[in-house]
Amino acid sequence: MEYAVPVGILVAVLTWIVATYIKLYHLRQEAHYAWMRWGQATQQRNSYLLELSVYLSGSLPQGDVRPRRLKRLTDDTQRVLALFRDPPPNDELRHLCHAERKLRDIVTGTARAMETNEGINADAELTELMNHVSLCLFRQDESTRIYNLKARTYNFALQSPGTQWVAGAFGFSSLNTLN
Repeated sequence: MEYAVPVGILVAVLTWIVATYIKLYHLRQEAHYAWMRWGQATQQRNSYLLELSVYLSGSLPQGDVRPRRLKRLTDDTQRVLALFRDPPPNDELRHLCHAERKLRDIVTGTARAMETNEGINADAELTELMNHVSLCLFRQDESTRIYNLKARTYNFALQSPGTQWVAGAFGFSSLNTLN
């Protein structure tokens, strides 16, 4: 009977540690799966962007840099996705977010050019390609929102003092979000 209280406390502490570990593991896995879905949406979008860059290089004036920039930025995002199965460290993620913003600028500029240029606007194949890119961008935006939500939820769970101890002991660390 004299060991009942210490054993009860030990069991309670171990139960709390296991429950905290399971919670953190589950939240990290959800963020990991959301990152994978973002990567899949991005790869699908990138395949259309590569097609678009090839198509634009043949239909835009010789000196237009959009096709080359589009291909280079698409290749940059593909490299980051190939290197990191999990969300990358902050420096790489910052580079990825910068490339994503530049890609969107080019796509938006191309869409504006299509609206104002009758010759480009009449091109059914280019219009179809831009529709695919737009749909992929919409899917990617949704995947970005979900990943950021999952990463923030996980990061918030890491902030409580007791959880920080368990996280440190088992190697859980915060995740960066996509901006």
